[in-house]
Amino acid sequence: ASHLSAGTADFVQKFETLVAHQKALEQKVKAFAAKASAGLAAELAAKAVNKDGLPWVSEVVTVESAEALRSLGSQTLHKLGEGVVQLGVAFEEKVSVVAFCSPAAIKAGVQAGKLIAGICGQLGGKGGGKPDFATGGGKDVSKLAAALRV
Repeated sequence: ASHLSAGTADFVQKFETLVAHQKALEQKVKAFAAKASAGLAAELAAKAVNKDGLPWVSEVVTVESAEALRSLGSQTLHKLGEGVVQLGVAFEEKVSVVAFCSPAAIKAGVQAGKLIAGICGQLGGKGGGKPDFATGGGKDVSKLAAALRV
């Protein structure tokens, strides 16, 4: 069995304390981000416009990752209840987009996969997915707002 010197043992304990502190901070940041995202989802849902009898949310947003964009889109549709949510974000030289369609929207003939394919085509990229949820991306950041216009 190896024996650690007192200095090494002290260092290991300090390191473990720092790691635990780091994890606790990351959890707090995630909780704060989730709360902020819920607030933003409510704001987005409140901006919905009526198109063909369905509420649509189609916005360029600022989020830190494609995962956060998916989460925000899902939360926005949840707040909306029924309808369509299309969100896009620009990351330096690329664009990520998501679309969500409620059962009523799908029944009315609106499909997330087709929406995303159309949007990404305008952005020099590609994407697709299912009728209820789709993702994609592109390279033409300058055309994002126009591509999302309802």
